Amino acid sequence: MKHILDYSCQNVEFYKSFKDYVNIKDFPVINKTVIRENEEKMMTPGFEKGKLFKEMTSGSTGTPLTIYQDKDKRNRARADTIVFSEFAGYKLGTRLYYSRVWNAYNRKSALQSRIQNIVMQESDKLSDADLEKFLSRLENDRSEKSVLIFASSLVALYQYAKRRVKKPDTCIQCFITMSESLPENVRKGVEELFGTVVVSRYSDCECGIIAQQCPGSDEYHINTGSFYVEILKLDSDEAAAEGEMGRIVVTDLFNHAMPLIRYDTGDIGIFSAHSDCGVGSKVLTRVDGRRVDCFYSTKGEMLSPYVINNTMWRFTELRQYQFIQNGKNDYILKLNVQSGAAVRERELLDSVKDYIGDDANIAIMYVDEIPLLASGKRKQVICNYNG
Repeated sequence: MKHILDYSCQNVEFYKSFKDYVNIKDFPVINKTVIRENEEKMMTPGFEKGKLFKEMTSGSTGTPLTIYQDKDKRNRARADTIVFSEFAGYKLGTRLYYSRVWNAYNRKSALQSRIQNIVMQESDKLSDADLEKFLSRLENDRSEKSVLIFASSLVALYQYAKRRVKKPDTCIQCFITMSESLPENVRKGVEELFGTVVVSRYSDCECGIIAQQCPGSDEYHINTGSFYVEILKLDSDEAAAEGEMGRIVVTDLFNHAMPLIRYDTGDIGIFSAHSDCGVGSKVLTRVDGRRVDCFYSTKGEMLSPYVINNTMWRFTELRQYQFIQNGKNDYILKLNVQSGAAVRERELLDSVKDYIGDDANIAIMYVDEIPLLASGKRKQVICNYNG
């Protein structure tokens, strides 16, 4: 870390005024807005943008952001992917089903797919017919394989597989979920139904793999080899106490083209200095997604989207859902229901009100589809209320 701090102070215009720093706390916390407004000042002279690797955020919660990475950073990210994938149970070289929205920007050529042994699985449609096609594809492929998938897509696959007449018959090394939090009961259910391990990964486009769950546990091991991770208070840049919910702030130790020091990811989590499994230390006991996805109870308490995710998983009659807060007591719950299924409305509303308050006004709206964001994700919780 000292190397990247010294390097940045010597070479990067944005950081030169911090050359007399004592420790990392002397540097400012930056975010997407700061980077957009100071892009040229945050670039290291001598690197040509045209020869650098570009990583763009999805723009799920705002204007997309471009981060420039040099070759060493890109190689480091690839190494991280290999190490953490093997930690999850994926064997390098075996087949990987990568479930996401594939487009002209990210689609691999036939040669790339073959060399990397990657199967591009579309995740934009989650009807029963689409999910059956996906399951059949996995069952007909008798090779060793793993699945990298959005958490919400795995929830849909699991719910469909439970309703299916026959139990899935496929050899899967592991499921690795990304982008959203996966309810603990769903993780255990998938492991039992498919007879494999399910691991959640916390990563972003700007940095790479920041942390990943330990197999069989819900704690996330921080990638201390590539990042310095801080948890800061929600309302200040002071360090959050161990066990306290806070903002996840990351320093990338390897990107020399565009150093990111104390970058506020926009995500929130809880830190622990000790791991339950005894492997290393510095774990996140919770990763609850983006702060802007948090919402409020009728008493004004900030709640994690995890609350809704953990409430909704057991309502198997639902294909998809989206929870929206528009006012202090006003909420909308959009439901995409299985064909012919009856929704347990009263039970559902009571379960949600247990967390947000009995005086909540929750309007149920039935829809045919929850629209995709540009990132390919489906936002399950939206807060239009500022608290």
